Amino acid sequence: MLVWPYGFEKSYALPLALGYLANSIKNMGHDLKIVDCCLEDQPAESLWFRERLRQFQPDVVGVSAWSILFPEALNVLSVAKQELNNVTTLLGGPHATSHAESVLEYQQIDYVIRGEGEKAFPEFLDFLMMKRDLADVSGLCWMQSGQMKQNATNLVQNVDELPLPDYDIIQLERYWKAGYRYNTKETKNAPLWMTRGCPYKCTFCAAPVLNGRPVRTHSISYLIKWIEYLYHEKGVRWFNIIDDNFTFHVPFAKEFCREVIKLNLKDIGFGTPNGIRFQRGDRELWDLMKQAGWKSLIIAPESGSQRVLKLMKKHLDLSLVPPAVKEIKKAGLTVQGLFLIGYPGETLEDIKKTSEFIKKCRFNFIFLNVFQPLPGTPVYQELVSKGEIKDGLLPNNYSEGTRSYVTKDLVGFNFPFFVLKTYALLALRDPLNIPNLFSFFDKKFLAKKLFANFSGMLKPTAKGAIVSNSAPLPTMKSQSQS
Repeated sequence: MLVWPYGFEKSYALPLALGYLANSIKNMGHDLKIVDCCLEDQPAESLWFRERLRQFQPDVVGVSAWSILFPEALNVLSVAKQELNNVTTLLGGPHATSHAESVLEYQQIDYVIRGEGEKAFPEFLDFLMMKRDLADVSGLCWMQSGQMKQNATNLVQNVDELPLPDYDIIQLERYWKAGYRYNTKETKNAPLWMTRGCPYKCTFCAAPVLNGRPVRTHSISYLIKWIEYLYHEKGVRWFNIIDDNFTFHVPFAKEFCREVIKLNLKDIGFGTPNGIRFQRGDRELWDLMKQAGWKSLIIAPESGSQRVLKLMKKHLDLSLVPPAVKEIKKAGLTVQGLFLIGYPGETLEDIKKTSEFIKKCRFNFIFLNVFQPLPGTPVYQELVSKGEIKDGLLPNNYSEGTRSYVTKDLVGFNFPFFVLKTYALLALRDPLNIPNLFSFFDKKFLAKKLFANFSGMLKPTAKGAIVSNSAPLPTMKSQSQS
């Protein structure tokens, strides 16, 4: 049984990872059940989930989780241990990859798989069936005599060897009905993962830890077959490329666009909601993306302060951004900007520079995210070493308008007010930006975010640098991480 935990925001997250794992063991003779607690709105401790465990009686229960949902993932495995005798429990996903040693302190977790699971998960099942040695399971971690043992991760170099994710078993159409619209207003949309890896060193991001630094790409023929399958078999009309570095290999990105244009499929569109690095592109690429079905591009300056970018180790000359925005617009695309405020060491003067920079660039729309330290990122480790946060601190739910950490120079700063003011000024400067707001977000999710921001404006401001987690964690084997 593979479980997608309760608590994900259904409008922008679905269990694609479980779709990959399902097809990776398709021909191994195992009985597999996917339980989506998020889609069913059922937490792990519900009677509904307990009944699913009792009915299926799995030998293995695995759960994938981001750091924000680690407590709920832990609840899943706790309930599995309560309901099933001799069950083997497994944790994967970003939090397990970045924090394997600390999560193995919990009695509920027998094994952790770090990194990509499409090869490691079948290897792990072979180990349980005594067809493979423990040391041969890529990325596997476990506790032995109080010490963590771990195998080296083994990234799949030829990603064409991997089967497509199973969109049926993750209930794509039910996600559409539940409001899944990742940065698009199109109902029939689906995520594509075309390239893996990130060579950059941005201190707030864990991408290199999760998928390695070399950028590995599927072949163009593999991708075209993928798109044709989703278009003809599933009725998908909008394709979200969820890569961190789709345009890193510029010739690859151009060739992909040319092949998509040759398909001449009606009513299709593409998006890159995680953003692209605009330095890895040119006017020819922007024109090709427009012809292939892109309507908008997202770029990520992150800050309007060159000093903050240096702290982030984001190698970007801000003077390059305004002309790049103009060039992309000339290709007929709208431009969205990603920004991160509240970074450690950032000051009120830096935030003022970001505000002015947003105006200068004349983005069609922006996304303002408030910094939270994510386990596995360099800045997280730095804050732990300085004693500014405790190791084990988890991010709070972004949709609730709260955060787990506030840098000391911005204690008392009203983040929600700044966010709302920036959006209001964007709308006043160009009223056409207002429809963009409703195009990129599910209405219910947008209302939730706006309510959270208004509520945040009225809450007392933090008195110190560290803000506690919103949910306590269950008891651990050792109190050293409490």
